[in-house]
Amino acid sequence: MGTRIDGAATAYGRHGALRLSDDAARTCLARGGHRAGDLDILINAGMYKDRNIAEPALASIIQDDLGANRGHPPRLGHHGTFSFDIQNGGCGVITAAQLVDTFVGPGTAQVGLIVAGDADPAPRTSRGFPFAPAGGAFVVSHTDDATGFTRFTQRTFPEHQALFEANVRWDPDAGFLGRGKNVLEIVEAPELAEACVEHAADVTTQLLGEADLRPRDIDLLITSQYPLRFPERLARRLGIPLTHLPQVAPELGTLHTAGPIAALEAAIESGRFASAGTTLFVTVGAGVTVAAALYRATDISSTR
Repeated sequence: MGTRIDGAATAYGRHGALRLSDDAARTCLARGGHRAGDLDILINAGMYKDRNIAEPALASIIQDDLGANRGHPPRLGHHGTFSFDIQNGGCGVITAAQLVDTFVGPGTAQVGLIVAGDADPAPRTSRGFPFAPAGGAFVVSHTDDATGFTRFTQRTFPEHQALFEANVRWDPDAGFLGRGKNVLEIVEAPELAEACVEHAADVTTQLLGEADLRPRDIDLLITSQYPLRFPERLARRLGIPLTHLPQVAPELGTLHTAGPIAALEAAIESGRFASAGTTLFVTVGAGVTVAAALYRATDISSTR
């Protein structure tokens, strides 16, 4: 039994995180051959939300926008959709995948959707915001064969927490007519990229060792797209050929939580995900935090 990836999609443009997440989710469901009503669980892993909204959970709004089993309790003969947010920065997608796998893998739930999107919460006042606006989603379902995620790992290296800091603070001179506003400030140290590559390589090497695998056994490497050129630098550090990376457009190199979904989408669309025996997912974020997973894939088109 396992958790099979059925489809993925991303959305870009000058819109807020909610609209981009909605657009990606709708396209993803269509590509995966699912309807919104099929969803048993929906997790939003996005970080930077419209107007820095904290409540309600964005996942519940996405669920409502999609029309995924609105209302409680479920109608007779139907099921509900359990939706919630998780926040783990650039590693949120893998954290969400691990949570979904605990429901979908054993068959407690049949279909799950992971959504992630970021956009500058206040473009006129935010300072140092480095990420391109984007939303991403991928849909998974239960399978009775060996397809799916086989192993997860996550580690945080708090000695590097100062390399990337995001804070919301009150600026009395910001906002309309200078009457004050909460302002998002992001500060990134030049050493962040190297720290991410170094620790991602260490965590991944340990993961492969625990699975009795070597870098040459990896058919496909799907990673965060930020920091810039992280995928290529990590592949070189691990000794995985660059040809095992999906071809993601250069302008998508500044995606945050949706970055690994963009890589997954590219791999699926090119047919490389379907033909990969073993796929390695590696994500990085502030902390410095690293989350990684191994996935055994079969041809998506043959399972629908």
